[in-house]
Amino acid sequence: MDINEDMIKEEVSSFVYSLQKLLPRKKEIILIEKQKPKLIRLSDVHAEAKSVFPSCFTGAKLVVLREIMDKVKLVQQYNFGKAKDTYKCFTHVIHKELEPKSSDEGLLVDSAGSATATYNEILDGSYKMRLTSKIKDLVSSETEMVIEKEQEKSVGSLSCCVKDVDPNTLRLVSQWTYKIIPEFSLGTEVSFRPLSCPTSPDVSISARYEKPLFTLSSTISRSGFQACLFKQFSPDLRIAAIVNERTKGYTSIGVALHKKYQNGSELKIFVDSQHCGGFTFQKDVLFHEAHNEVRVLRLVGSTLIDRQRRVRFGLGFNLDF
Repeated sequence: MDINEDMIKEEVSSFVYSLQKLLPRKKEIILIEKQKPKLIRLSDVHAEAKSVFPSCFTGAKLVVLREIMDKVKLVQQYNFGKAKDTYKCFTHVIHKELEPKSSDEGLLVDSAGSATATYNEILDGSYKMRLTSKIKDLVSSETEMVIEKEQEKSVGSLSCCVKDVDPNTLRLVSQWTYKIIPEFSLGTEVSFRPLSCPTSPDVSISARYEKPLFTLSSTISRSGFQACLFKQFSPDLRIAAIVNERTKGYTSIGVALHKKYQNGSELKIFVDSQHCGGFTFQKDVLFHEAHNEVRVLRLVGSTLIDRQRRVRFGLGFNLDF
């Protein structure tokens, strides 16, 4: 057997390569950092359960969202018939519930003649300020300023809202949530109108218990009690149940299901104890244009069965340019 320099170099290279395979690659090195607890705002305490329920409508509607400049958007909505949310089996018991909390800074103009301007700024490191002004027409307006502070285990905010530049409509709302343990959070909301009579505040207390696959939440206030259950069976199947009990003795129970399909379509169904039900089905249709641009047309179909057992239908088209 002849041993030459080339054979030795080949064996050494093979041995070094084998050692390198045992070492972790640079991109595979995982640094374990201290995880911060997932904080939830009080206005989102029931978000998962209520997002499962469909927003049924009747008639036909066309919604077009067009971005004119970097911070200017135009929303055009055309209704044919009663193309609005006509029924919901739950109520909003918390201020600004289910509304977007991180509005993009800029100007939003819709076809109804109203304009909404949003301005965000960070104050003193941990404080965030959001100023929103909405003008509906020459005599109708709404201005709100929100100051929010997020700490390690809590989130607190103070908002001030005035409508139609009338001091008597001034409303102050304070929201605060605290994560006692990773699974359990407790929150409270205090709102009042300082210039109205009487000035007795509205106080509500909320609790939330969450696990990776289910969430329990509840809110009790002077107007009643609400409890929500959210359960995730799989990445494409969710269910939810909501119990509403008002101080006048009115109690309702609603159950909803949300199913996603592989082709991108979604189905939401609900029924409640008031003999109402309905569903919405939406599907995105893609149009490929020149220069590899893709346009999305969202088709939404809706069916609603009201308390009189009447069946009504709705059809919607959403375009985003």
